[in-house]
Amino acid sequence: MSKIINYIVLMTAILLVVSVIPFAIGEHDNGNGNSFDNKKRVIAQSEEEISAAINAGCELVRETRGISAFICERDIADDLGLQEDIRVFAQDAGANSQIRANLVHNTGNTGAGRKIVVLDTGYNYNHIELVSSYLGGKDFVNNDSDPFDDNGHGSHVAGLITADGVLAGTRGTAPGAGIIAGKVLAFNGGGYFSDTITGIYWAVDGNDGVYGTADDFNADAVSMSLGSSPPYTYKGYCDNVYPALTNAIKYARDRKVVVVSAAGNNGGAGVSLPGCISYSLTVGAVDSKDAIASFSGKGNSVDISSPGVNLLSAVLGSNYAYKSGTSMATPVVSGVVALLKADNSTLTPAQTENALIKTAKDLGKRGKDSSYGYGRVDAYSAVNFI
Repeated sequence: MSKIINYIVLMTAILLVVSVIPFAIGEHDNGNGNSFDNKKRVIAQSEEEISAAINAGCELVRETRGISAFICERDIADDLGLQEDIRVFAQDAGANSQIRANLVHNTGNTGAGRKIVVLDTGYNYNHIELVSSYLGGKDFVNNDSDPFDDNGHGSHVAGLITADGVLAGTRGTAPGAGIIAGKVLAFNGGGYFSDTITGIYWAVDGNDGVYGTADDFNADAVSMSLGSSPPYTYKGYCDNVYPALTNAIKYARDRKVVVVSAAGNNGGAGVSLPGCISYSLTVGAVDSKDAIASFSGKGNSVDISSPGVNLLSAVLGSNYAYKSGTSMATPVVSGVVALLKADNSTLTPAQTENALIKTAKDLGKRGKDSSYGYGRVDAYSAVNFI
């Protein structure tokens, strides 16, 4: 008990996790912690564009399927007419009772044996709540095999899925599940979608980059508590905005991996990428009384909602924090996916999503609406639906 007494809560509730990040990062930061004033990160999608970028002296910083990311002088990037590599930001325990995951746990189902890939700021594998769940990972920001969290957001997200509950009120939705961590966001919570796309393919194919081989993770879901900020927010679907990202999510879903994405924290301005992509299972945030959070991204692409206000979880060091955002709602749903797959490992993504949607508690306008989607997730009903 002495260890628990020494743990402190560093932060109070943050109602709009992402809204402050752009001001902290600034427009002259590359998202990986390296500042540059007169350069721009762009993507090339054809051999001609790649050759033009190389010939113009642009620096190749990321290659993945369908795109290559370059850093160019701003005037050169503009002259080449290359698409911007869209910036992505982190979208920041009554939840288990609220969604009735505690009743699932009481049956002995804690998601044991299931795997979730979390693409975020990394993973604090030294935290007492998280150490037992760590299954390895990769850092796509610093290009190494150590996804250690230097921000805290990714650890908070992971804890909402799988924390052991050493400190009362912190037990994750699927505490028996394992986490594979892909660090795609830097210490400041920012990153680029080209790195996220690389992370999605890695989540499906494993380290060798080839699907169907021995090193595949065979994960049940990819959980992404990240998203774009305005003007890259949408009230409808956005599959054509960033085709390479759409293709990556579809690739995962076609290979039996559910992609759970945050709706974003931009309220009525719309849903952020990748949540606005039709192949995502997109999650909005509600409070403890099932009222939609004011910050929760609203649009036709919202599929389901989940608790995402004032949730307590692990962060850096041995500490805990309360956070709010669709970032927090998303891993709760990812944990429910693990519970569903623990109960029936043969479920396809379509069957998993159907169970979640058909059993959600209908809120707001009857049927699906742009705030709650089909309603607030109900883990107990979903597990008993299949």
